[in-house]
Amino acid sequence: MKQFDRLIGEWHVEGTIPIEPPMKVSGESKFERLGAFVVFSSAAEPADVPDSLSVIGGAPDDEPQPMHYFDSRGVKRLFMTAVEGSTWKIWRAPGEDWNGPDGPGFNQRFIGEISADGRTIEARWERGMGDAGDAWELDFPITYVRRDA
Repeated sequence: MKQFDRLIGEWHVEGTIPIEPPMKVSGESKFERLGAFVVFSSAAEPADVPDSLSVIGGAPDDEPQPMHYFDSRGVKRLFMTAVEGSTWKIWRAPGEDWNGPDGPGFNQRFIGEISADGRTIEARWERGMGDAGDAWELDFPITYVRRDA
């Protein structure tokens, strides 16, 4: 779980969801240790953006970790996540039905690049379209800026 040390702390989040008209998103995220786990929480505006809580952990230390996601809409999803070098990734767990009752109807992944000084993360959520969910396109960009020292 040491791979997540670079994320621990409080972050300001900004993004734009490319709908018509574009929706500006602004919020706060926090990564906290809870014993052997990491808790990742987010709250943002406007109100259309769900608050979320994820519990990360449960796999051997040097492996990708399960990320159990819950949000204020009642959605629950299972992702996998890892930090490798300066790249933080999140992807749907194998066997998760992205077309099922808690799925968005498309595959999902997140790729974030952590700056050398650890103060920012330039990231994007992508959606996988097509029958196999592997035709990737941008869902929305998002930037994290560290709020704490």
